[in-house]
Amino acid sequence: MKDTQTKTIEQNNELLIEEMLRDAQVAEVPSELREHPVIHKGDEELPAPMTVKELTSAGYVYIWDTRTYERIPVLYYMLPSKLRQRREDGSFRFTSTDPGKRPKAGTLKCFLHPDSPNRAHYDTLGFRVCPKSNMTNPYQVTQHMRKKHAQEWAAIEEERKEKERQEDRKLQQALLKSATKK
Repeated sequence: MKDTQTKTIEQNNELLIEEMLRDAQVAEVPSELREHPVIHKGDEELPAPMTVKELTSAGYVYIWDTRTYERIPVLYYMLPSKLRQRREDGSFRFTSTDPGKRPKAGTLKCFLHPDSPNRAHYDTLGFRVCPKSNMTNPYQVTQHMRKKHAQEWAAIEEERKEKERQEDRKLQQALLKSATKK
């Protein structure tokens, strides 16, 4: 009895996945080469200009995370395996049907964002610019810095710790001065 129920559930799940595969919408992933097809304008070394005549890809489709509603482009041949992925509670992780909801977007910016209050200082250090500006909490900002900008994060943390040490040293010296004046 239990084996029959398990088989029925698995068959129903496979039918759902097949349906989602049929409903998957082909996605046009943006490319700079469409807007700027010139790869090389020509020079003394290579006089002939090079341009892109045609762009092809393996084919992308969009899938949506069933909890965050984030839209993700996936190569078509990867779609079946992505649609079979499950969460720990057994629910499907992705769907090929647009849920009609948008991901929760925050307003916190990456430390390396052009509007960052320390941007001028970061420019003098040669740090790159990051456009990320939709994080929802300070923890996400810290994790983003650690994962996407590890070297810059290390330098920022080192500067912060050094500044903290200098402030502590000044405070200790001030306390020592006030204690010895009595």
